[in-house]
Amino acid sequence: MKKGLILISIVLFTVFSVSAQTLVSKKGIPILPQKGDFAIGVSATPFLDFFGNFAKINSGTAFSSSAAWNMLTPNVIYGKYFLTDNMAVRGKLRIGKNSSTQTISNVTKSNTTPPATPEYVEDKWTRSTTDIVLSAGLEKRRGYGRLQGFYGAEATISLQGGVKDSYEYGNAITSDFKTPARHDFGANYMGSGKWVTEKSTATVFGFGVGAFVGVEYFFAPKMSFGGEFGWGIGINQGSGVAGATEQVAEVWDVASNAPKSTTTPGGKTSTFNIDTKQTGGNIFLLFHF
Repeated sequence: MKKGLILISIVLFTVFSVSAQTLVSKKGIPILPQKGDFAIGVSATPFLDFFGNFAKINSGTAFSSSAAWNMLTPNVIYGKYFLTDNMAVRGKLRIGKNSSTQTISNVTKSNTTPPATPEYVEDKWTRSTTDIVLSAGLEKRRGYGRLQGFYGAEATISLQGGVKDSYEYGNAITSDFKTPARHDFGANYMGSGKWVTEKSTATVFGFGVGAFVGVEYFFAPKMSFGGEFGWGIGINQGSGVAGATEQVAEVWDVASNAPKSTTTPGGKTSTFNIDTKQTGGNIFLLFHF
């Protein structure tokens, strides 16, 4: 009898141990990620805001989640690849290059002899921005059932914040037209016949390394939500001071009797940080496949 009870206990222990290691749904689908799985992450903040507004948490006024646990920055693609059941490499990627152009086609053309019918030229303003984020790290995991903890380290490089404005004018500055007709787009005319041709604000290059720790809960097979916080070191080097602008402008120079370009430097800036939340972002949702 005792031998039978011992044998049954061994069998039950083995079954429950295997079940704990290979947690599955009622349909037999593994709930936790496994070796060879990929994962894609998205910010959960929009979902929190939606349900917050739906439930009228703020008595009808707009609800905005503070998302105190951080991981994902806006517009960043986040992914993982599991090397083993309990270890994964992870990365973040953003490559943003935006450009917009505004054209004004009714600027009166400069003519020494005005034509019978007015002629027009175009002035053009082009703005471009660049945002690049690249991060890579190693993550290890442990936990019980659907609740999983994770920790690890990662490094990040970024190029962000640069805004460049370029202005093209249909009427050139000449001896006949020292102050020709040109369109003021709002920030390109400096007064006294001086017009901006190029302008750029601070572009910041950043590098950071740090450690992170967090938790996630698998509410369905291969789907989880959670959050993390981290501690790290960040170094940022900028080609311009925040709020300062480097610009090139042209004006008629009386001394040389010719158009002249002038350059105003924007300065440089650098920062060094040791702090929490270096990994940045929001509460997340993860989908494994």
